[in-house]
Amino acid sequence: GAWRVHYTEEEYCRILVGRSLLTNADGVVREVVAGNEFVIPRGFVGTWEVVARTRKAYVIFEERA
Repeated sequence: GAWRVHYTEEEYCRILVGRSLLTNADGVVREVVAGNEFVIPRGFVGTWEVVARTRKAYVIFEERA
């Protein structure tokens, strides 16, 4: 499936299995597959689409006031 996302936090991801597509608000698509490591920045708006069942390890950082 696919869903809209709006990150208020930063998220480090390592894709363990599968394939997904991250599309930002400008329509730029990034394919992520097993072995990829990346950070989704705070403020990212777009969609996360799972193309093949995806499993990830992740850490979320959200600064508290």
